[in-house]
Amino acid sequence: MKLYKDIRLILATAAVGLLFGSCSNDQVDDFFKKIIVAPPSSIERDVKGHEQIYAVHAILRMGYKGGMIGVGPDGNDSIQAYNTYHLVSGATSIPVMQEIDIAKDDDGQMTITTERDCFDVIASDDIYYGLELKYYDQNGMLINHQFSGYPFMKDKDGYNVPDEDNATLLVHQHFFGIGNASLNKAVADSSSAGHGQEVRGLQMAYPRSLASLPTYYDRYTFKEKGGAMEAATKFSTSNIYVPDGYTLGQNLVPFDSELAWKSIEVSGKPEALQPYNFGGKTYHLYKTIDPMELNKITPEVFTYEYRDTDPVEEELGKLFTEAYNDDFTDPDTEAPRQRYGHTVGLLHQKRSLDFGSDMDRLGFKGVMQFHKSDIAFQLQVRICHILNKGQQHVGESEKPAKYCNTNNSEHSFLWDFNQLQPGWDSFDIDYPLSVRVIANTKDGEDKCFEDVKRFYPAANKAQLWRMLTQPQDFFTQYRHNVVLM
Repeated sequence: MKLYKDIRLILATAAVGLLFGSCSNDQVDDFFKKIIVAPPSSIERDVKGHEQIYAVHAILRMGYKGGMIGVGPDGNDSIQAYNTYHLVSGATSIPVMQEIDIAKDDDGQMTITTERDCFDVIASDDIYYGLELKYYDQNGMLINHQFSGYPFMKDKDGYNVPDEDNATLLVHQHFFGIGNASLNKAVADSSSAGHGQEVRGLQMAYPRSLASLPTYYDRYTFKEKGGAMEAATKFSTSNIYVPDGYTLGQNLVPFDSELAWKSIEVSGKPEALQPYNFGGKTYHLYKTIDPMELNKITPEVFTYEYRDTDPVEEELGKLFTEAYNDDFTDPDTEAPRQRYGHTVGLLHQKRSLDFGSDMDRLGFKGVMQFHKSDIAFQLQVRICHILNKGQQHVGESEKPAKYCNTNNSEHSFLWDFNQLQPGWDSFDIDYPLSVRVIANTKDGEDKCFEDVKRFYPAANKAQLWRMLTQPQDFFTQYRHNVVLM
């Protein structure tokens, strides 16, 4: 992917975090018009083959670790399942299922279109959250399958062989990290003749507290050098204003939208070195944490386990009652893959149906846990088109780099959710989902309840604690709403 000609635009792109690419060429100037004033932009697209994403539907379902289930062609492939719940009612103290919709507006800018614009979650060793991501084209058609293709073709002798040059499965994977900006949100307004209004997203929104006057968490925000924050230079492009006399580690640098926009305005210019007076205090700019360093420590905030199914659209454990056709051709029968009587299992490499074959990772479905409470952050979601190749062992033939993590030979050389590599900068989509971790069961029943009440005043203490500490017992009443992941 080609970077902007003007380095100042790199700052705007990083701050906004809304680089929505595609696998077809398109112009993105309109996308940036409402975000920040900058020279006209253009991005060179070198990824082709499937349609541009026009809308996103993100679903987060609460649940817990369930038992073993049998999946696969004969139902003999036994795997651990997670029970998550598809509940639309408000009968529980906190939402069990939450949904956020994102779509392009008339100017081509990706905007939140639902009333809910943030996922509220609980940190707990017993509670898991199933995240399902659905992508749609401009015609409203679900296109997740376009990223999992493993087609076959005829070789020169007429035999069916894998067409790996056109196998989208081999080069796509979601990565999940911590971003620094939220999306704009469309707000209905009956007085505007149906055009609605728009709430501007947050900038420089690194992990911060949930206080009425939030402050940053230094460890996930600032670049550290010798035990202190590193001051901005006139060339550093991502910086945050810090009040005079501040010491790294106090977690008391205020988050303020006006200060955030001012930092964007002056970063990369000589005036970035000048003090700035705001609210009766003097501020100086300091560098933000390197994104790759932040990726490394992301598991302190949340963890993610890939739970993709094959086909990606179907629920784990579903029994096919009719044939299912996709882009796989059986080399023996020359027929599309026949699924009659098969039970949907997890995704395997090369979409193999063989028992015990290596797992694969896409990230359309996954299970999350949260480990730190009293924190708001941007869950940065990226579909990376991994153009590189590499080797699992020295001297072997090259493979798609997606399968070349030499430090993970025990798990099929795969990359984890936070291991986006330097140089992997070709994305089919790159967007944030806002998350608030509102409470932690480790703090005990009383504090956990009080923390939840800040955001959900009608919460029932006894019901809440049973839900969070005895989820298997609590969710029995909703067993008909279970979604296996």
